[in-house]
Amino acid sequence: MAIQTKRLTNTEVKAAKAIDKELSLHDGGGLLLFVKPSGTKTWRFRYYHPQTKKRTTLTFGSYPAISLADARQMREAAKALLEKSIDPQFHQQQQREQEQAINLNTFAKVSADWYELKKSQPLAENTIKDIWRSLEKYVFPFIGTLPITQLTARHFITALEPIQASGKLETVKRVSQRINEVMDYSVNSGLIPANPAAKIRKAFQTPVKTHMPTIRPEALPGLMKTLSVASIELQTHLLIEWQLLTVTRPAEAAGAR
Repeated sequence: MAIQTKRLTNTEVKAAKAIDKELSLHDGGGLLLFVKPSGTKTWRFRYYHPQTKKRTTLTFGSYPAISLADARQMREAAKALLEKSIDPQFHQQQQREQEQAINLNTFAKVSADWYELKKSQPLAENTIKDIWRSLEKYVFPFIGTLPITQLTARHFITALEPIQASGKLETVKRVSQRINEVMDYSVNSGLIPANPAAKIRKAFQTPVKTHMPTIRPEALPGLMKTLSVASIELQTHLLIEWQLLTVTRPAEAAGAR
């Protein structure tokens, strides 16, 4: 017949003292309170490893941070794991590693990983630089340090609202697109199950598309005459003529080498 251990009381736990050597108080079911002469009190759980069958000890934490009731709950949780042949010490270690991984994978960290992949795509150097600058300027100050697993649509909307308030609707569109690329990368990397930013564009105004001004063929002679007497740099003058000949976009012409 198993020996019945007298359960501890809150008063006994609080008053427990060790004089010359470490004192151990048993609560039953493998739960013990170890008291050191220095006054430190630590909850421990003794059990048999489900695979090796060796006697093992798991530390729950210190009293009073962990109360008697808390320690008993932790003991029951550990016993439930043992019933499934799971080592509670290994389970505790896994949980710690998962928590560390969550804290390491912040939005800024994952964005940096995604950006390295983005740089391998055939994009203009200025475009690549602008992508990172926009995240640094508009997004990281709000959510850069937050774990990717904690982010919601509201976090992203809060970051984008000041941009809309300043009237930069095209910037809202571009930054929103980049946020979504980062979050899609997170899904594809197995960091999160779904992208919470998928519909955030619907929370903002749609920019009105404005076409670049054009000139009719019959107006070209007048343009050339005005250009010939215009007070501009020769390089600018030649660039405009080159554009008319090649029909290139202004941005392409400005970046030509």
